[in-house]
Amino acid sequence: MPKSLAFFNHKGGVGKTTLVVNTARAFCQLGLRTLVVDADPQCNATAFYLDEDTVDSLLDESVDPEEGGTIWSGIAKHVRARGEVRAVEPIGVGDDVALLPGDVLLAGFEDRLSAAWKDSFSRDATAIDLLSAIYRCVDATADAMEADVILYDIGPSIGSLNRAIILGCDYYVIPVACDLFSLRALRAVGQTLPGWIDNWTTVRKLAKDVSDVTLLPGRPTLLGYVTQHFNIYRGRATSAFDVWEKKIAPRVVRDVLEPVRGVSGDLAPVFGSNKLGEIPNFHSLAPLAHKYGVPIGGLRGYDGVNSGFFERIDEADETFRRLAQELRKRMNA
Repeated sequence: MPKSLAFFNHKGGVGKTTLVVNTARAFCQLGLRTLVVDADPQCNATAFYLDEDTVDSLLDESVDPEEGGTIWSGIAKHVRARGEVRAVEPIGVGDDVALLPGDVLLAGFEDRLSAAWKDSFSRDATAIDLLSAIYRCVDATADAMEADVILYDIGPSIGSLNRAIILGCDYYVIPVACDLFSLRALRAVGQTLPGWIDNWTTVRKLAKDVSDVTLLPGRPTLLGYVTQHFNIYRGRATSAFDVWEKKIAPRVVRDVLEPVRGVSGDLAPVFGSNKLGEIPNFHSLAPLAHKYGVPIGGLRGYDGVNSGFFERIDEADETFRRLAQELRKRMNA
């Protein structure tokens, strides 16, 4: 069975898509076949990997669930009560990396999921099955391509869409940018997640005798946090980053780890460090990566990427490979 992982934070602008696409490449380098799932209605991962015409064509086709190639196409017939969830043929975007494209129509699915959440406490089989629609679509897609790892790119939200995704994941990681609002968002995550898990445990108990439904696993495990977007000066992090780093570590413990462990200790295991790694600001390499639709570590050989960039490209490649190695160890993948 593939291991599923989401990068999750209530705050936007913390580099979730950058983490996903670069970590996917790193997993591939470790020999793990990876499915990237764009479950953000803003479709940032899809826009990163695919050109505009391809994205436009995919979104046009998604109105027909029989033919479409987006994540919405895989669940649309089920949502409309006209058929079952299906696997979607993913798009190869690198060696052993494939993309399940996102869809703006997921935004309209939020209200349905919110209503289904309430109805699930009444043991409503239709509602419970609706909550697991994305989970089943992704699972079938990953099985078809024999994926080892599923990486979710999700939006900055603690709404019903992300709730359904996180409760279907095996693991999640919290990316934290070095700014005040990213730090403040940790409390929202820590206040929300335990409630999701507790409530879903109740639903699972209520629905244990309900037949022909797929229940979300509902036991996502926190692997740690990643700090992002600090600047390097003369080979070391700037003093401003050091200040933020001293604030982030205790806030993660207080605002997220302790509330989650209050539900169950195994949902936030004790590792050697709560911090998985740190991702510096790669400045001009990021827009170049987006221009060509390749992770930063794969930029060598592209137009406009001269030898002066090579050291930073190799640094990025090694940074994300170390992150992937640590994730692999913690996931036992």
